[in-house]
Order: sequence, then structure tokens, then C-alpha cells
Amino acid sequence: MKAGSAILWVLLIAALLASGASRAEPYLAVRSGQKCMACHVNPTGGGKRTEFGAIYGQTTLPAGRLDIATGKNVPASGAASEPAVWTGKLNDHVAVGGDLRATLQNTSVPNTGDTAAFNQTTAQVYLEVKPIVDRLTIYLDERVAPGAATAREVVAMLWSPNRTAYLKAGRMFVPFGLRIEDDSAFIRQVTGTTFSSSDDGVEGGLELGPWSANLAVTNGAGGGTETNNGKQVSGLVSFVKPIWRVGLSASTNSNDATDRNMQSAFAGLRTGPVSWLASGVYVTDEGTPTGKLKQWATLLEGNIEAAKGHNVKLTYEYYDPNDDVRENERERYSAVWEYTPFQFTQFRLGVRKSKGIPQNNAQNATEIFLQWYAFF
Repeated sequence: MKAGSAILWVLLIAALLASGASRAEPYLAVRSGQKCMACHVNPTGGGKRTEFGAIYGQTTLPAGRLDIATGKNVPASGAASEPAVWTGKLNDHVAVGGDLRATLQNTSVPNTGDTAAFNQTTAQVYLEVKPIVDRLTIYLDERVAPGAATAREVVAMLWSPNRTAYLKAGRMFVPFGLRIEDDSAFIRQVTGTTFSSSDDGVEGGLELGPWSANLAVTNGAGGGTETNNGKQVSGLVSFVKPIWRVGLSASTNSNDATDRNMQSAFAGLRTGPVSWLASGVYVTDEGTPTGKLKQWATLLEGNIEAAKGHNVKLTYEYYDPNDDVRENERERYSAVWEYTPFQFTQFRLGVRKSKGIPQNNAQNATEIFLQWYAFF
């Protein structure tokens, strides 16, 4: 399919749907002034939403609301009574949740043919069981598509009586860096800390006022079979205020072949309708075939709340795959319109432009995508 036809096709569909997309991301924490644990069962973010997060996603995030019992529009004001929300809570001990994303994408690579395709649909289901309310939780985050079902997180989590400390064990996402939704971002790819990479181990955390601290010891095998005595130790410390936040993170993973050390700094700031995110990561690998490999990646993102239910995301990314090699740097620019017309439904229309070495066509691709995100 030619680029012009594919772009026209994507834009036509977008116009007919009159929509865009979004999801629980760090910028929403910056916008609301909350910690990640306010909206997610996982204290470090991602996965199933808490009751607060579910209510926020149904009342504050969307442009409008539909009555969940009748499907009719809910007036913005003047209603005789507030309509019910559905948080996925079945009773005091059991709650469920889910995410589904369907994406149409056109990829244009210099000197090669364009590709327009429906990407593989992704879906997750969540189960939260609390044998002891507010103290003991058994949590399951299961990817059910594409392919065979895969456990992303399966943990038992025990909170202290005042919920200032927790301990969890099982399969989990390691606490490192800024956990943004886009797994293709340089800061996610270079560290390998994506939503497709979890590990088995234990994690503990403290929640003391504006401070959060998380420390995990895991196999360091990315969820695979452990083959040595080395372990990955990952930690994250953050300080959160209503309009700004900062954080530091580090991880070390030792095994028989190579040693990897990672450091990250990140920050968030709200200035009027704009919620800013910034992150930088530095990764060193010892024992590679070429010796010590040093990599850098950075991200700067602005999220503009153009109107209720409308978010415009502008992102700049930088990646240096080898600090000892000159002129091999890569950049990526993104512009995404996210629109949430009503609860449980978001759409996003975006474009991403990559810039790399001229000889590598793939590093200079342009992507245009339309995504439907359904969640509860």
C-alpha cells in the first residue's frame, strides 16, 4: 500500500470514529498529584487499578459519561443523583480488571515499501483476592493475547497494619525507572524493564508521607530459568509533592557471563494544563564481546490537557547505543492525540518519527497509528 493511501485511510477512520486513546500512565499521577499506588494495586504502578483509580478513570478522565445501567448520556451537572460507577469490585475480598488494545499502524521506511497492518491485539486480565482486607493480597496480572496466556505478575503481598510498609513475593515487574506505557521507548528498551519482562523474587517497600522506597531481589533471568547464583538487585526512591516529583533508581545484575549496572533519574512537574515527564538512564554491560558497553537514553514528554477527555502528548527521545562510538546516536519524536469520550474507552491517533544513522533505513522510519483501548 502506498504511503499516501495508507495515511488517508488512517485519517479517514479516525475522523469517522472521532476518537483517540490513553491509559493509566505516570503523567496522570503528575496531573493528579498522586503516587502510583493511589491508582494501582501494584505499589510501583501498572496493572490493575484500585477503587480510586477506577473511579478517577470513569469520572475525571473522560469527556463525558454514560449511565452503566442504561447506556444513556449522563448530564454534566444538574442530575438528580450521581449515577453508579463500576470498579470491578465483586465484594470486599475479590476484584477484577482488564485491558485490551487493538492497533492499526502504517510504517514507512526509506527506500522500502510501506506497510499498513492491524497489529496483534493485546489483552490483560487482572484478579485481586484479599483474604484479609487491607493486609493480605494475592494478585494476578495475566496476558491473554497475543499467543498463549502468560503471567506478567503473580504475587502475594502483605501490608503492615498502617499500610506504610509491604512485602511481596512471586513474579513481578522489577522496581526501576519511570514505568511509562510505551514499551518501545528508548528508556524502556535499553534497560529491558518493559511490560513484557518480569522476574521472580521478593520485593519490599516503604510509604512514608511524600517518600516511597522499593527494593527487590530477583533471579535476573527475565522470568526464565535461573542458571547461576547471581541475582538482580533493583531499587527505587521517589519524593512526591502535589505539583512535582523526583526519583532515583538503580539496578545491578550479576551472572556468569556478564554484569549489568543501570542507573536512572526521573522527574515530573505540572505547569497549568501541561504535565511534564523527564527521565534519563545509563546502562553499563561488563563482559561483552567488545568489552565494556556504555549506553545512554533520555526522554522528555509534555502532556497537554487541551480539554476534558483530550490529551496531547509530545515526546522527544534520545539514545546512544555505545558511548565509545561517535555519530551512532538515535532520536525519536512523537505526537499523539488521546481522546477519552466516556468511561472504559479511549482512542489514540499518533505519529512517531525516528532518526538514526542514514545507512540504516529502519532507524529512520515513520509510524502512524490508530489505537482503541478498552479497559475496566
